[in-house]
Amino acid sequence: MAGGISARRAAAVVTNFRKRSFAVLLGLAAALDCASACAHEFWVEPATFTLESGGRLGIRLCVGDGFEGWSLARNAQRIEKFVATGPAGEQPVVGLDGSEPAGIARLTTPGGYVIAYRSNRAFTEMPTLKFDAYLKDKGLDRIVALRARQGADRQQVVHEAYSRNSKALIRVGNTGAIVDRRMGLRLELVAAPERSSADRSDIHTYQLLFDGRPLADALVAATRPGTSDEDLKVRTDAEGRVNFRLSAPGMWRVAAVHMIEAPRDVAADWESLWASLTFEIPSRSSAVAGDTGKARNAACRNKIIAPAVQARS
Repeated sequence: MAGGISARRAAAVVTNFRKRSFAVLLGLAAALDCASACAHEFWVEPATFTLESGGRLGIRLCVGDGFEGWSLARNAQRIEKFVATGPAGEQPVVGLDGSEPAGIARLTTPGGYVIAYRSNRAFTEMPTLKFDAYLKDKGLDRIVALRARQGADRQQVVHEAYSRNSKALIRVGNTGAIVDRRMGLRLELVAAPERSSADRSDIHTYQLLFDGRPLADALVAATRPGTSDEDLKVRTDAEGRVNFRLSAPGMWRVAAVHMIEAPRDVAADWESLWASLTFEIPSRSSAVAGDTGKARNAACRNKIIAPAVQARS
């Protein structure tokens, strides 16, 4: 009897292992397929959004869609700006080429910090039908209409240049509200100052800037990566602002995409700029305890994505 039970347990372990392995392979295959045919989000994800007394902080660069994300190794050839700005000024986020996490910052002065990352252009191509689906998914209605007027539906392949503009908000020590600031990114989301702790409306305001000016009628999405929650989507007003009611604790990502016709000196049909801002909303209990880490939902897995995919991220 004992041998029979052991055999059944062994069989169950093997079956469970096969299911998990198959699920991982499916997820990786989906990510690889999406990297070559779809547009995917990019964000900065620190090891924690709160450092109690300051110190060394690992910072990942993440790419993914929906529930899961993957960590990218540091690629010096893609980085135009990777800094941490806080009470003591601006400092570089350092790291060795090929390292993961992609950056390390030592934040010792108490206060609020903004991590900012800007990449140079990368290039990709996709069939016109998939490109049009991507435009609709990201709310780029103006480009859809422009392509229709240009007769672009007859085009077989679309060539796109794109760049990443991402930020994360960090708190060091038992400080007050984190104050976001403009970091000179081409497409940038800027959070309005946090309301007082007595204000429980959970309304969060963001402004979207393109080359330093408010960008109107752009679709902005608020997401809790690593969860099955649906995205919240709102278009910016004339001043480039959106309001979201965000109450669920954990990490949030606010993101937007803007597309323009590619400049003449860029070998592409279109150029897209991607902006994201990540931050954490603490749970009520962890906020009282001063430990927002308890509200964390893991999103960016400790997996380095395939080099061929990374080159396009």
